[in-house]
Amino acid sequence: MSFLDEELAKIRKELEGSVEGLEILSTSQHSVQVKIWKTEYKQLRLLIMFPEEYPHKCLMVEVKSKSLPERVMKLIENIAEKEAKKLKGQYQVIQICKVARQFLDENMFIVCADELDAVKSKLLEEGDEIKIKQKAGSFQLTAHKNGYYMNLKFSVTDDYPETNAKVECKSTNFPADLAAMFVRQGVELSRRCVVPPAIEKKGEPPFQVKPSILPAAEYLIKDCIKFYPIAQCSICDNQTFPLDPEDVTQDIRGPVYVEYVYCSHVFHHKCLDRYMKSPPFKGGKKCPICGKRIYHEKWKATPELAEQRWAYQQAKRRELDEVTDFMDF
Repeated sequence: MSFLDEELAKIRKELEGSVEGLEILSTSQHSVQVKIWKTEYKQLRLLIMFPEEYPHKCLMVEVKSKSLPERVMKLIENIAEKEAKKLKGQYQVIQICKVARQFLDENMFIVCADELDAVKSKLLEEGDEIKIKQKAGSFQLTAHKNGYYMNLKFSVTDDYPETNAKVECKSTNFPADLAAMFVRQGVELSRRCVVPPAIEKKGEPPFQVKPSILPAAEYLIKDCIKFYPIAQCSICDNQTFPLDPEDVTQDIRGPVYVEYVYCSHVFHHKCLDRYMKSPPFKGGKKCPICGKRIYHEKWKATPELAEQRWAYQQAKRRELDEVTDFMDF
């Protein structure tokens, strides 16, 4: 029995039991083809080809996958062929399959490699940082703007993108409740990528799960961290955040405390308080920028009640003015 015949016999007998999730598709004097499955999104096919002078020449490996990015497949091919070079003159196929399976196990982000590339190339700027822990399935990034920053941790599980990415804030110098709101919104965007809406709109295509890292990261970095430190108060048009982050107030009733409303615009507390308590009130107070109605925990009065309060204050002011005029007389 030739060396190749011996290896093929060993492959048929041992390979499927040696590598978790592996299925032999074909074996011949020319090649071995296997499928390695970890999850729906982490699966591949290996076409392992025997050169004429095998085993003194290395195996040739071709990787195919419907779910993995092209550059990840090329990386697996390179790793497999490097491993084969270490095994010249020896059985190579089983070890090559083990290495491919190990790569799937140890690299949690292979299914979202394109998303991570987009985060690094399109969202992060000079001075920003990202640290990736492949085996742990997490990465932390720090994004800055005008002295303000957020350090965010994203993590995924083996069934990503079926399960959405988890997002948490590790540290920041944004006001605490505003930073918490940013993260809640980011988490919600991530959730919507995998959970269908409660009410489907007529005419829209059926819901499909989609990757959630990039949508959440784009919102948190582009729409929050990079935007709000230079955003203007929607009433006075002055910069909402102080130039020095050390001057940020955490006093929720302070005059320059930054108020965020659901339409995503920001205000100084004193500006919004004055605006919410001034007419017109009919139909509720509208954002002066986008025209959407303002809903806020600090200003819950109905339009009718707000108008009554304003009218009462005006009456009291007139009474006070009359008394003042009488005393002056």
